[in-house]
Amino acid sequence: MVEDIDRIAAFIADLSRDEFIASEQAVFAVSYAFVRLGEAVHHIPSDITDAHPDIEWGDIRHFRDFMIHVYQAVDPARLYDTATVSLPPLRPKLKAVLDAHTA
Repeated sequence: MVEDIDRIAAFIADLSRDEFIASEQAVFAVSYAFVRLGEAVHHIPSDITDAHPDIEWGDIRHFRDFMIHVYQAVDPARLYDTATVSLPPLRPKLKAVLDAHTA
């Protein structure tokens, strides 16, 4: 999940919001990374997710489901905003979980 957040950050690093919206390639890449991010939550054992209620596990799963089932209605501006607003504070939380459970 951390890797996918890093991928998303790299995909949008040099793009303004308008440039991102206009880039079919960037929108597709970020969309796929968000799907992977949400799919990964389905594979995390419940004892780990239960131990970290500060992480919005359900929101991450729901965003993935939206991306998969309503892909034709995905708003690139919403993707960009989510990537730039919601992901930066999520990354250190996920990294801490990863570090705690792989040590």
